[in-house]
Amino acid sequence: MNWGYPNILYLLLIVPFLVLFLYIGTKRRQKRFKRFATNNLFDFFYNNFSIFHWNIKIVLLILALVFVIIAAARPQWDKEERVAQQQGIDIVICIDVSKSMDAADIRPSRLERAKNHISLFVSELKGDRVGLVAFAGKSMVICPLTDDYAAFNMFLSTLSTETITAYGTNIGAALDRADKLFLKESQSKVIVLISDGEDLEAEGIKIASKIAKNDVNIFTIGVGSIDGSPIELLNSYGEIEFAKDDNGNIIITKMDVHSLTDIAKVSNGKFYPITPQNSEIYDILNQISAKEKDQISSKLYFKFKEQYHYFLIIAFILLIFEAIVSYENKLRGKK
Repeated sequence: MNWGYPNILYLLLIVPFLVLFLYIGTKRRQKRFKRFATNNLFDFFYNNFSIFHWNIKIVLLILALVFVIIAAARPQWDKEERVAQQQGIDIVICIDVSKSMDAADIRPSRLERAKNHISLFVSELKGDRVGLVAFAGKSMVICPLTDDYAAFNMFLSTLSTETITAYGTNIGAALDRADKLFLKESQSKVIVLISDGEDLEAEGIKIASKIAKNDVNIFTIGVGSIDGSPIELLNSYGEIEFAKDDNGNIIITKMDVHSLTDIAKVSNGKFYPITPQNSEIYDILNQISAKEKDQISSKLYFKFKEQYHYFLIIAFILLIFEAIVSYENKLRGKK
């Protein structure tokens, strides 16, 4: 026998204490009776009360309680076969968390706008699995492939430009890490890369061409402006200042449209600049939904049948008998 909530069975430990409590109560009543009358007068004073039937009612109530507790623990037996199937596409989202994503040419910042777009994108998915890779100078798997979108959004919300301490922007490493997240049985595979496109390691196009041979489509979303923007930082006094290079010049970070376009092009994807209307999100979703849905899982498994209803029926029958049994003496009023 299997149990759905086995810990509930610990409530059965209450039953012996309940029986003990009732036994002590009976002894106390008898003791109090002896204070004003002898035992041979007991039947006279309780001629309308049947101790036998009273005890039967108590036993029936206790047994009903036992069966209710057992039912609450969800007893299960007799295995049944079930087939679990789910269809969808595997999607890995790569998000740039380098310092340039703190630029405020898109308010509140490039990174916050990117996170909002990703959250909207995931909220529109239905049955697809999604994973999350963050990257700067290095890449990191934040969330493996999952269909638990609430968990995904929880991991997404924790991202900042402090998530990865390695400076730089290595898009190639992020794409390679994303490709390794796909399972062997995955056939419909999509990577959504959201970045300002400043590939400082210049490996993005090379890696994109490589993983495109594995039938991976890459859609890129550019965050930022072509004219560029300084990177806002908070100094030790909490004041806003701009990031500077080694020569003391203010760093201007620009969205690299060409790199993002080429990465998407070599992988049969498409480049989109980020927009306030979120139109790029819905266009990507439409292209993804047009892809053939692959069967992610199809497996035979065994599940125990729920049998708690039998115990509830028994408890109900016991309560009916308890209600029928009367502790009043049927000879009451007869001489």
